[in-house]
Amino acid sequence: MDPTDPHLLLAVAEACGPALVPQLLDPTVDPQRLLSEPPPLPAAVHRRLLSPSRLEQSARKWLARAADLGLTVLTPTHESYPTRLRQMPLRPLVLFARGNLAVLKATLPTLTIVGSRTPTPYGMAATMDFATTMAAAGVHIWSGLAVGVDGLSHQMAVQERVPTVAVLAGGLDQVYPQRNQPLAEQIVAGNGLLLTETPPGKRPQRGHFPRRNRILAGGARAVLVVEAGQCSGSLHTARFAAEIGVPVFCVPGAYTSPRSRGCHDLIADGAQVAACPDELLRRLGIEAGDTSGRAEDSADEAAVVRVLQEGPRPADLVQREARLERSRYLAAVLSLTRRRRVVELPGDLLALTPRTPRSRPPSPAPARSSTQPT
Repeated sequence: MDPTDPHLLLAVAEACGPALVPQLLDPTVDPQRLLSEPPPLPAAVHRRLLSPSRLEQSARKWLARAADLGLTVLTPTHESYPTRLRQMPLRPLVLFARGNLAVLKATLPTLTIVGSRTPTPYGMAATMDFATTMAAAGVHIWSGLAVGVDGLSHQMAVQERVPTVAVLAGGLDQVYPQRNQPLAEQIVAGNGLLLTETPPGKRPQRGHFPRRNRILAGGARAVLVVEAGQCSGSLHTARFAAEIGVPVFCVPGAYTSPRSRGCHDLIADGAQVAACPDELLRRLGIEAGDTSGRAEDSADEAAVVRVLQEGPRPADLVQREARLERSRYLAAVLSLTRRRRVVELPGDLLALTPRTPRSRPPSPAPARSSTQPT
């Protein structure tokens, strides 16, 4: 990439701090004009714009660091820059990508799934059901790689061997949260993509998460909130999506659950109810995946499945309620796990993977430049 690209220079001036600088992120304004005739701006940003040589020097450093990490740098003029983000209000001036750029094609079915970092068992089961069903139908899931609903959504897509896009709040040189670093590697290995507007070397601060959330809101065809409290960052994603005309769906929960109050508030404000995964697919105009090829469960496996139908359970409780001796229980769980009928969750929990498709639309081939800087 040319270090004098005007969008890149504006990104360096804006510096991707915790606070957005709307004057520089307006897609209707010529970037060259912003560089030559800066509007009223925060003092630090204005000072950077008045030093073109320093801007270009910093841009070269960004590109060199990206090259060292095998990242692709995208600005709105790059052919792989997401079409849905190109004319979005407060669009990212630059994106750093690692993985398969082909998943950014506008023609692919996409859905952003977000939710609580501390979901209830109900929320975990709903996330697995919706995410697995979407992946089975060939939908590419976007999420934020956070613990909880985000990470579980990515995990289900990886398990179904369907590319997924993880949008991070910090630089790609150090994945946050660190505990999801292995999942990030699985996403890339599974033909998916890691994406951020934050340059390498910058750790996320509180304000970077709303920045990340606006990309999640605008990058996909629709947004699904599975479970969220009234102060959840997922509400930022949903409300920004509503502002720019992206459909928002919410999974309703128990009226007594604090984790569902944010979803209920969104529904009251006009979000659509996501009653079940297949219905959501129909609302999005997507055909459900074929689940007819699943092998029959043995009697022991069926006993484990029955226990897990009420949601995720501790492993020792599953064995006790399935009434199986240890060796038979372990054999059943091993078989179910290998067949992707059951998934292991943090905290020694087991849960059903609701649907395992026999076939799905082919995944996009990786773009040749996906691991090379432009």
